[in-house]
Amino acid sequence: MATVTGIEVNRGMAAIYLDGSLWLRVRQAHFGRLPLREGDEVDAEAWIDRLAALQFNDAWEAALTSLDHSARTEKELRASLKRRGYVEPAVDAVLARLRETGLVDDARYADRMAELQSKKPVGVYAFKRRLMAKGISEDDAAGALMAFDEDQQRDACRAAAQKLHKKYEALPPREGKAKLSQALARRGFGWDAIESAVDALWE
Repeated sequence: MATVTGIEVNRGMAAIYLDGSLWLRVRQAHFGRLPLREGDEVDAEAWIDRLAALQFNDAWEAALTSLDHSARTEKELRASLKRRGYVEPAVDAVLARLRETGLVDDARYADRMAELQSKKPVGVYAFKRRLMAKGISEDDAAGALMAFDEDQQRDACRAAAQKLHKKYEALPPREGKAKLSQALARRGFGWDAIESAVDALWE
């Protein structure tokens, strides 16, 4: 058991302190249905489970609204729901149902991103970093990255190099090639594609 040592309500959120430390930030509307007061003794795990049951329907609707605006990964949805004051068990339950119904599918999301990005001058390593930042697993990313094969990357790198070339074409060839190569590397291209693109421009 733990002791409630503070409750702060601000902008629709309730911050709850147990034994002197911040424990949870939850939606004020839900907290009002399962209130605590300073000095109360509370079984933290049991209280969260009860709150999660109260929150599930609202969390489900919040997730659907979020998905109406744009496709999201599990990681993005989890972060969004937790920021809005939904507790972990409620979020877990919502994400499980979304997976079961196919409304959230990280592999499909990654494939769709790859389909769009492979038509642009984007380096495979930069694209992989974007997938990782969105919480896409290594396995799901591996399937999506198949769209970025050697031919695609060579053509994408050449397109990117042509756009950047004007910044460096007035420099001595060795310096211009080095700076353009570095710029392309920062955009996530591999060195084979970079070498081919840079040599073609200076020929």
